[in-house]
Amino acid sequence: MKVNFSISPRILSHLGEDLIKNESIALFELIKNSYDACAKHCIVDFNFQDGKLRSLTIEDDGFGMSSKIIKTVWLVVGTDNKKKKLEPNECGRIPLGEKGIGRLSIHKLGNKITLISKTKGNNEIELSIDWNKLSSAKDINDFPIQLIENVKPKTFLNSVGTKIIVEDLKTDWDRRQLREVHRNITSLNSPFSDGNDTFSVLAKSNSNVFEGLPDFEDIKNNALYFGHCKMHGGEIVEFKYEFKPWSSLDRVDSGRKFELKDLLDEDKIIKKWNSDTRKFEDIDLDESKVGTIEFDLIIFDTDAQIFSYVNTEKKSLKDYLRENGGVRVYRDGVRVYNYGERDNDWLGIDLKRVHRVGGNVSNNIVIGSVKIKRDSSTGLVEKTNREGFIENEHYFDFVEAVNYALSLMVRERNIDKTLLTTLYKKHRSIEPVLSDLNEVMTLVEEKVNDKEIKDEILKYLYRVNDQYKEVKEVLIKSANAGLNLGIVIHELDKLIAELTGCIERNDKDKAIRISLSLEKIIRGYSAMLKKSDIRLNSLREIVSIALDNYEFRFLDHSINIISNWKNSSLEAYLAKAEAISVVTNLLDNSIFWLSYARKSDRYISVFITEQIKGYNSIIVSDNGPGFSLPLDVAVEPFQTGKPHNIGSGLGLHVAKEMMMAMKGKLLLISDENEIDFPKPVKDNKVTKAIVALCFPKEKQ
Repeated sequence: MKVNFSISPRILSHLGEDLIKNESIALFELIKNSYDACAKHCIVDFNFQDGKLRSLTIEDDGFGMSSKIIKTVWLVVGTDNKKKKLEPNECGRIPLGEKGIGRLSIHKLGNKITLISKTKGNNEIELSIDWNKLSSAKDINDFPIQLIENVKPKTFLNSVGTKIIVEDLKTDWDRRQLREVHRNITSLNSPFSDGNDTFSVLAKSNSNVFEGLPDFEDIKNNALYFGHCKMHGGEIVEFKYEFKPWSSLDRVDSGRKFELKDLLDEDKIIKKWNSDTRKFEDIDLDESKVGTIEFDLIIFDTDAQIFSYVNTEKKSLKDYLRENGGVRVYRDGVRVYNYGERDNDWLGIDLKRVHRVGGNVSNNIVIGSVKIKRDSSTGLVEKTNREGFIENEHYFDFVEAVNYALSLMVRERNIDKTLLTTLYKKHRSIEPVLSDLNEVMTLVEEKVNDKEIKDEILKYLYRVNDQYKEVKEVLIKSANAGLNLGIVIHELDKLIAELTGCIERNDKDKAIRISLSLEKIIRGYSAMLKKSDIRLNSLREIVSIALDNYEFRFLDHSINIISNWKNSSLEAYLAKAEAISVVTNLLDNSIFWLSYARKSDRYISVFITEQIKGYNSIIVSDNGPGFSLPLDVAVEPFQTGKPHNIGSGLGLHVAKEMMMAMKGKLLLISDENEIDFPKPVKDNKVTKAIVALCFPKEKQ
């Protein structure tokens, strides 16, 4: 015996009202139908009577629907009419609807629906649905729908299109909800549209409920940082960043532009960071079935001492950013929900800000638009509930690609933000605590007349000064140890895995070599953790231990080392553990950038010299891409030139602080001719990213 499924009429409720999250998404589904019907304009009209919202109207100028289409497509739940036609329709658009259930979203909005539609050469049709009758229907045939044809058109007298009237609304819309829906409707078109888009959505009302809502163009003028990026295949093919300071920021000489030609060649390759292998992996958007991506971004600065110079009403701007901040996705010019909403941090922008202090942006200071094409983004499949894409491998590549472009824009923004911080923030001293403390000491000296009281106050202030310096020294040393610890653990993990393989293969000779490498790494790291005082030390010994620490990594990354340490007898006053740690830090930086640049002939130079007056120095350089940040910015905390904003952004800053603690200094050298490098260094052009660690010759 064969049996069949039977369908309860309540399935219409489940697929409509229950499946759609909110009214905004319900309206969006109806607007998508207008897009698929080749409409140029879609108007959503909110009709008020006696101060209360009574009905909604969605009207478009698309090609409309005939009686036949209504019966065979619109009233057929789950039709694959659009899915089968994944090709441009008569106006060149790829249909956005796929599941054949979007029209049921009307059920979310109201109980009584009137649909009027007219196509060219056919009668106007009028369809009426009363969802109130659904609950009493026991069979789908018990839920009749009235369909009539108007031989003489009532609505579309000399035109074609579709008009949907929703009455007996299911929600008592308050003013706040209405303005939120208005915001969502107007966001269906990208704010970065160039004016050539063929589909626009307008929200209007017969009340004043939408008055006073800010215009994007006015808001945009209060941003400081602007980015544009286009990615195709595996490369960035367009890139533009611009810093546009307000006229009120008169301490800034001018703005700044950074374009595709200014990017490193390697930066142009789209990539994602694999935290397990600690390596970048290339992304090909064509292979990932994502297609070409266009990404536009504007970034605001709401730090109090910068924001005070903004040329608009500050509360309104902050309110707008709170409501509209984030990065939205548009496919064929129409928004994909719910990317960019406050509860959807799909790029992990706020999460990255929590995990890493400084150098990141947040959703409430950015407005962004990601544009993709329907015909080339087949790997991105919308969820049935219309809340974004299914999170498959194609989606994750899409997210990683956008994040990569975002990291490049934020890197450039950080350069200009650092400039503004230097010029405008009141407490911009490198040592803000000591700066404030010195001001207090000066005030005490000037204002307190009683010598006994003055001396007592100053005694405690000097004690605080000394304790601060002690705590800072401990923290800086701990920070540097922490920076190196991650690398050491990663190397130990690889060596232990290789050692295990040797033991299983009974490869005794290689097992012994790896065991010796393990012992050398642990001994070297232990040397960095030991407490040491500033005293006269051999620079040769410092370099030797640092190079031994990374011997395995140099082999692993095929890096050649050029150094004169064996022939040097120079000494300097330094703390041995800290000096080893700083050199190791610089070597790690060089290894990263040499690997990033994918150079086949990789060199690092570690040059001991007395050429810098008053110091004996260890100069580390490589033949990589050089500094990606201005030198003055590179040594600031939480500044990194690495894509995806990986790393802590503390390496060079901690190195600088440790050198200062040893009464030395860290120099970033931009002109290779300032140093007379040995011939092998010059011949192999190992004169990029030059960092000099200058240790005092005399006891300070």
